[in-house]
Amino acid sequence: MKAIIINENGGSDKLIYKSDFLVPEIKPNEVLVNIKATTVNRADLVIRGGYPGLSLKFPHIPGGDISGIIEKTGSEVKSFKPGDRVAAWSIVSEADDDWSKRGKAGQSPAWQYFGMHRAGSYAEFTPVPESSLVKLPDNVSFEDAACLPVAGLTAYHAVKTVGGLQKGDTFFIWGGTSGLGIIAIQIANFIGAEVFATAGYPHKIDYLKQMGVDHIFNHRDGSAVEDEVLKITGGKGIDVVLDYVGPEAFPKNFKMVKKGGKILFCGILTGREATVSLHQTYLRHISLLGLYLGEKNELEELIKLVSEGKVKPHIGETLELKDAAKAHDMIAKGEVIGKIVMKI
Repeated sequence: MKAIIINENGGSDKLIYKSDFLVPEIKPNEVLVNIKATTVNRADLVIRGGYPGLSLKFPHIPGGDISGIIEKTGSEVKSFKPGDRVAAWSIVSEADDDWSKRGKAGQSPAWQYFGMHRAGSYAEFTPVPESSLVKLPDNVSFEDAACLPVAGLTAYHAVKTVGGLQKGDTFFIWGGTSGLGIIAIQIANFIGAEVFATAGYPHKIDYLKQMGVDHIFNHRDGSAVEDEVLKITGGKGIDVVLDYVGPEAFPKNFKMVKKGGKILFCGILTGREATVSLHQTYLRHISLLGLYLGEKNELEELIKLVSEGKVKPHIGETLELKDAAKAHDMIAKGEVIGKIVMKI
């Protein structure tokens, strides 16, 4: 089968294209998915480069976004059959523990992530447990579906579940034209929030205008975005701030968040640690909330929104699987709007 593998951590040159990689076997509770499309996520670059404390089993296949057609099923699979159109929750979590019983299986210590703990989506075929499968409506393309399990689900989980954004709230996101950002903004708009977003290039600022973002800022022009936000909000600040930038943005988040507001963290583009004023945190009733991905039922809800035309992923580039290294380099440069899809 076709696959992208890495035999060691390093740069994008470590991504090796194979046309004759061995098709994996499936377990009784799994199906073999013939992947039609996948996407590149920032996490793929981090895993490829070497994440502290993570040991990969080489050769390793990256990728967390699975969308395609079931090729065959294991003997214990009950609800799916060959030929079904599916996407996959990017998490495998089958432990019968307290997390699962509370509807938070994705937070179980036993969780696994495609492309990290298990073989991922940069391949023609991959095994997926039945418990991680989601049925894909006929009117949702494989390309759009591939944009949802990682970036889309993280956006949905952040805005709806963890952030609890409400109609009339103010919502701020750094880098609003990322795959995550575009979905998050659409959900915030759907809820009825007042949206604030940044971009760093003129073509991205133009795209935010087309999306109908209420307040747009260039985070590369040297202006103090947080001061502008406070001016617009009459000094009150933002109800929910979504940040995947990390330490570089943290002081700005902290300054512009409203008293009683929330700062949501789901990325570490500029580092892993930041300094926080505990005094200001409790004095202003600020909630600092970390998150990753989301639950399977949330992915199903997001797919339903896409099927109904209420949310639409943006695909900035479409490449072939053999061009994975090029896709990684494009993501690293940060010039693409939305997602880079790789067709298998």
